[in-house]
Amino acid sequence: MLDGQLTTGGSPGSGGSSGGGASGGPTLPPMPCEEVFAGYCYGEGLGKPADPAPGLPPVTMSDLAVFRPQAAVQYMQPDGWMVVGLPTNFVAVIDRHVVSGTLLGLPADVRFTPVAYRWRYGDGTAARLGSRGASWKTLGLREFDPTPTSHVYAASGTYVIELDVEYTAEYRFAGGSWTSLSGVIVLPANDLVATAGGAVTVLVDRDCARAPAGPGC
Repeated sequence: MLDGQLTTGGSPGSGGSSGGGASGGPTLPPMPCEEVFAGYCYGEGLGKPADPAPGLPPVTMSDLAVFRPQAAVQYMQPDGWMVVGLPTNFVAVIDRHVVSGTLLGLPADVRFTPVAYRWRYGDGTAARLGSRGASWKTLGLREFDPTPTSHVYAASGTYVIELDVEYTAEYRFAGGSWTSLSGVIVLPANDLVATAGGAVTVLVDRDCARAPAGPGC
């Protein structure tokens, strides 16, 4: 059985941005979910098997319980702290990947593709985005520039940032052609804990020796 967090429609992680989520990135519409079993969250199409190739059994999302997609890893810039009123950049590290195993008694591959990223920023806001983000350097930006996955904190405090990733799934038997399945699988990434403060506080409390990636270092 897949170890994952079930997220149903209407939860903070499944909706669009709320109260000023990410800055500048595309916010996707909410993904409705249906509870089926722990670790899975489905959109429309649950229980509708894909049309199989001749001589092969039909497959639904629930048949993929024995296949475990890779969980994403999230990180943030700056690392572990943020300046109130300035963008903090969040990035998810995950890519399309294939998991091999046995499906309905036959050798098979399942290809998981991350398609949406549900950030909950710990300040009562959330966003469901179509971008996993990238570092400021990769994007050719300066520190504290807004990015498609950045978020601005309005108040000082310590926050827990959570991320769930939605995956679509395709399968194939014995190296045959890929067949897509309806719905998505949702898995949590690691949590981040970070402290927000004013610019002066950050510059005083975190000098370049302690935080070489800080402002002005």
